[in-house]
Amino acid sequence: MRYAIHALKAASMCMLSISLLSARQAEPAKPITPTEIKRAINARSDVDECDSLDQIHIDHLEYYDFTGDGQPEAVVVASTCMTGTAGPDVHAVYTRHPHGTLAELPLLNAKGDPPWSDQVNQAIPVFGNPNYTLTVDGGKLVVRWGDSSDRDQPLTVWYNWDGTKFIVDHAKLQGPFPTSYDCKKATKEFDRAICYSPEVAALDLELGRIYRETLQKFRADQKQGLQKQQREWLARREKTCTIYKWWVDCLKDLYTKRIAELRGATTESTPSRGAATDPHDFASRTNFPNLAASILGTRLIYRSPHAPAQPD
Repeated sequence: MRYAIHALKAASMCMLSISLLSARQAEPAKPITPTEIKRAINARSDVDECDSLDQIHIDHLEYYDFTGDGQPEAVVVASTCMTGTAGPDVHAVYTRHPHGTLAELPLLNAKGDPPWSDQVNQAIPVFGNPNYTLTVDGGKLVVRWGDSSDRDQPLTVWYNWDGTKFIVDHAKLQGPFPTSYDCKKATKEFDRAICYSPEVAALDLELGRIYRETLQKFRADQKQGLQKQQREWLARREKTCTIYKWWVDCLKDLYTKRIAELRGATTESTPSRGAATDPHDFASRTNFPNLAASILGTRLIYRSPHAPAQPD
């Protein structure tokens, strides 16, 4: 009899434990709070610790259960006390461990950027002050890149959670656009940036066409001067328009003026066969002083509104 009572008590305790556990599991998962997120950000090894959590601003926060454990992860874009002009410096997806602490789900590559293709070392085609947002769309994590080019949506990448990390599902890229050169062979950032600016790429294509047409209309003894001048302009173009915030406007200004110069050169009549070919005579008759100066072998200074003053 006494044994039966003990067995009944043990069975009752077991049922109670199961009931409590079931009730606990039935409770809605506790969401990851903004304060927890700020503390996790401040404890990151790659972020200098801020004096106060108030110095950390959460720019975007939404929740989605990527891992399927019933605990929604927090998709976070934030700015810390070390944020510069480039925009938010924290992009992360936080999950809660069973013991309560927060951890990031793996997303970034070794360079600290989210990958956009299956090629590990492929450069991200965004230029001049790039940054990105993190959102959720149809159960996928979405990275939307922005930069200071004239593209409205430079690059958008969708990711799936594979159980250990986020992997690229697909991507949508604006560009490259046709230019006067082969963008597939472009290795310099400057040349690659032009390939991904629709307006500058179009101007580069037009300049290349007009330059070739102008070169064909020049006599052999004049072509060398024009070629030298074009090389100098290309070199000066890179020094004048740094790929940063306003590089598109800077390049549009330079290209527009250069195209106008070359068009002006093509309107000048080429001396007829047997006419005087003295270079000074050519310089006196043309209204394209920059080109005449190059042909005469003198130093040419091209000044744009964005260029610093240069000595004569």
